[in-house]
Amino acid sequence: MDKPATSQKEKILLKIRQASDLPAMADTVNLINKFKSSVDSSVSDLANIILKDYALTTKVLKVVNSVHYMQSGQVTTISRGIFLMGVDSIKNIALTLMLFDQLQKHSSQTEIMDTIIQAFCGGVIAQKIVEDLNYVESEEAFICALLHPLGKIIVAHTMPEKIAEIKKMSIEQNISENAASAAVLGVSFEEIGTTIATEWNYPQKIVRSMQNASGAGKKDPEDEDGKLGMIATLSTEMSQVLATESEKVDKTTKMKQLLTSYQDHIPASHKNIDRLIGTSIQDFSKLASVLNLNLKKSKLNTQMEKWSETTESSATDTAVLSFMTDSLKTIDTLFQIEEDNPDSIFSKGIQDINNSMLGAFALNDIIRIALETTYRGMKTAQVLRVLFFVRDVKNPLMEIRLGFGNDINEAKKWFQIHIGDFADVFNISVSKDTDLIIRDTEAPDIKKFIPAWYRANRQSTAYLILLPVSVNQKNIGLICIEGESKGFQTISRGYLNYLRILRDQIVIATRQSLRPDSRPAANH
Repeated sequence: MDKPATSQKEKILLKIRQASDLPAMADTVNLINKFKSSVDSSVSDLANIILKDYALTTKVLKVVNSVHYMQSGQVTTISRGIFLMGVDSIKNIALTLMLFDQLQKHSSQTEIMDTIIQAFCGGVIAQKIVEDLNYVESEEAFICALLHPLGKIIVAHTMPEKIAEIKKMSIEQNISENAASAAVLGVSFEEIGTTIATEWNYPQKIVRSMQNASGAGKKDPEDEDGKLGMIATLSTEMSQVLATESEKVDKTTKMKQLLTSYQDHIPASHKNIDRLIGTSIQDFSKLASVLNLNLKKSKLNTQMEKWSETTESSATDTAVLSFMTDSLKTIDTLFQIEEDNPDSIFSKGIQDINNSMLGAFALNDIIRIALETTYRGMKTAQVLRVLFFVRDVKNPLMEIRLGFGNDINEAKKWFQIHIGDFADVFNISVSKDTDLIIRDTEAPDIKKFIPAWYRANRQSTAYLILLPVSVNQKNIGLICIEGESKGFQTISRGYLNYLRILRDQIVIATRQSLRPDSRPAANH
């Protein structure tokens, strides 16, 4: 009896899997999802992947500051974001932004944009719902609600013509869109979302949150994952109600009914729907500005504006929704270039380290923030890699502990500094505890000081900046910055001063971590 339905389900899933750009997305998602929060190398590898995409780096940092409410000061580096929120949270935020960006780039359909915008709205509503719940993290609620409609988003991307048909059936037969999708496609949005998410190695917590958990008559979930699923379902349903063309009074009634149906499982403190939705619209407008979401033709945006016409407190913020899509953009957008210049990156990264050291910290996290800040700040100088070497406790050599840039894992195989009576730039810098700057490794007067093994593995001329790290007059490590030699001309005295400050912060953090009374946090 079930064979035809199963056949139709597999047919739809095969069509989705073969969509032109989804296989490439699946490879990227699979790669990033393999990073484990318990493995220290995952932190650097994840940050490195994000940092290679400038636009993604900017968006991740802004979303982190939005969902984390800047409780520990503004977060300006991916490394500190991971330090504060963990590998999994940053990974999920980055994956979601990458996925949604890719879907938007390859679709001119309004349906996909509407579906994505509604997903973001659901994520913001979820944050508001969990504000007073101490058993759910706001960023987890945001991500789970954001990805709850993944199945619908994928269908809108691969089969946009089916979305209108599903919506029509949902309205005419007064059934959920999930039920309507099962009738129209032979497989529900939920099944599509959970199947694809599982194939892409998304965490089980997120996969489970994609399952629809209607409030009425539902058994109270015993674990956090089940509660996240309920919050994701409720916030998605509320965003769907907000997107309808009903009168505001009817929407308010419907949302109150939804909250009531979930009250045994989610003790939402928001009795005032105007406050809940009004503040959600305000936060959504800021998030949409951060992500440059084009809301101009969005049906949901129209309904949010209508909702706020009678809500004085959010009128100004809602006006931004339309304003920011015009050629003027917002103030934040206008000054984005200025905020991301090298001086700003360096100074904010230094502040990031200062903020991190105010509480418990792991030394590796401080080093990562310093290296990431250096890598991003030196981009205009055509930096290739920023590496941190540490001494081997048993052998007279220094090996790469952490790094950002190109081919870090490959460099670890050959880039080892043998310590001894060698007249090369690395040994001179370490033994003399002296900062060295080599403008061009192939220059005739310096070439003899560059080890043969280094020249053999560097196929082009490079500049080197070496900053030894010494604590109590004992060398413990070395910061090595490599870049294309032609980029050296853009390096100013100010850049070099920033590099020394960052190195000195590592020294201070090392001293602090060595104190008997210090209690550094565990590494992520």
